[in-house]
Amino acid sequence: MITFHLSDILKKRGLSQNQFARMSDIRPNTINEIVNNKLKRLELETFAKLLITLEKLGYSVNDLIELKEP
Repeated sequence: MITFHLSDILKKRGLSQNQFARMSDIRPNTINEIVNNKLKRLELETFAKLLITLEKLGYSVNDLIELKEP
């Protein structure tokens, strides 16, 4: 199971989901699904936007994603 830590990152940076959605040019609904770990599918283009925005904030893919065994 893949767990996203976007919620923690946004809290640390003092950013709302909507602010991050605007920064990354990703739909707010998609950001909400990531934050709540409800995402079923992630387009590569969206994933790239997410990682580019996080990189600008000083985070890497390792900060965002955790793989947990079921």
